[in-house]
Amino acid sequence: MAMFDWLKFFPFSVERDSKHKPTEIRGPYFSKPRLNKWLLGDTSFYFNAPWSNPVFSFDGSGSAVDAIRPGSANILAKGGWGRVYNNSDGPRDYWNQEVFYENTWYFTAPWFGGMKEWLTTRAILVSTENGSKFERSNLFHPRTFEMACSDYFDHAYGYRRSGKQPHFRGPVNWSVLPLSESIQGALFDLHFIANGGRDNPSLTRVVSYPITAQNFIVIYFDLRGVDLQNEIRAKPLFALCDSIIDSMHLKVGKSTQAQWDQVKATCPDMSLTESFGELPWPLIKEKPNKKPKERDITPSDEAKRMPFKP
Repeated sequence: MAMFDWLKFFPFSVERDSKHKPTEIRGPYFSKPRLNKWLLGDTSFYFNAPWSNPVFSFDGSGSAVDAIRPGSANILAKGGWGRVYNNSDGPRDYWNQEVFYENTWYFTAPWFGGMKEWLTTRAILVSTENGSKFERSNLFHPRTFEMACSDYFDHAYGYRRSGKQPHFRGPVNWSVLPLSESIQGALFDLHFIANGGRDNPSLTRVVSYPITAQNFIVIYFDLRGVDLQNEIRAKPLFALCDSIIDSMHLKVGKSTQAQWDQVKATCPDMSLTESFGELPWPLIKEKPNKKPKERDITPSDEAKRMPFKP
């Protein structure tokens, strides 16, 4: 039967009873990992991932892939990537965010059962803005990078709440990702708990690492659509997600390495912390002071006197 797997899991959808529950899903159709490269200044970032493919149909039940790929462009120098804006109720974050990569892999049921699950990956270049408290800091310093991550995710997720109940938990399951002999990254999960609660969250896996003194990368693996308790659906998605993360590595250029070495000269231990507790969410935006400012009503010129109205 294995010889017909090319047809059994061909990415074509025929509309059928939505109550049908497959006992197996597979994806993507072209499963062989391919080397991907992002150019970040004089540094290259590599990972292995399969080609993505749409799911075809004649009845509108198919799924398209709307991908963003940087190609051979220097991501730090090009500019003009799609801007990302936080839509939380928090204060201004002073982070410039640009999405430069996005891809989706579909997992289908056998015999034209159509798309059942998907894994979407999105990569964002984060840069400090004028007025940021990190404007004069160096993100290669491990403590500075950790504080920057806290600030970034506080603004992105910490202010989202229903009353006193947060919509998210994070970071969960923090670990250090050794991307090169010098630069390390952080790997952790964000739990969306507004619907299923802490015991049944939906999940986004995150990789983040500094790339210059003022820039860092955030890579999201969106798994929020999958039921984590359903092994048939969850297992193949996590297998693909983890295989991509495990393949990640950096080839650090001379200029970037020199920036890193400059920090190491004053910070001998450049390791990220092995454990990072959850951030204290929800955060509540401070209300502006409604008390009116005191006014000087002492007349300085009789001709300019105005009646005072409290």
